[in-house]
Amino acid sequence: MDLPESALIEAIMMTRSQVDFLWQFFVTVHIAIFALLFIYDHAVESMNWVARALSVAGIAMFDYINGKALQNTYLLLDAMVDQYRAVFGQVERFRPAFYQRFVLESFADRPDIVYVTHGMAFVVVILALASRRFIQSRPRAQH
Repeated sequence: MDLPESALIEAIMMTRSQVDFLWQFFVTVHIAIFALLFIYDHAVESMNWVARALSVAGIAMFDYINGKALQNTYLLLDAMVDQYRAVFGQVERFRPAFYQRFVLESFADRPDIVYVTHGMAFVVVILALASRRFIQSRPRAQH
């Protein structure tokens, strides 16, 4: 038995909202991390290697968990849209723009985008934790 069209559309929209939430969470956390690294660079400089390693491990764990959640949500969303397309996607039912942007939408490439964005953010954090020169272009005057 197939899911009613309205229930499938509602599930697709809820899953899209979940994707938005996961991206917002990722961006918010990284804005906070980058702010701490750039504003409190002297605190970063005074961290020993154990503190730096634990910081990197914590950020790596967050990026991994958030990235996997985003990837899985995109794959679920792609499967739901594919289901919608197969059961309800007759082209004559839709206006061309809606058909193109909703019925034919694909999220299959999004997991790769997650790898790139999360990887780049993690590399910037590692560079900022590894070197004060990455954060500042010139040494700060001592008071």
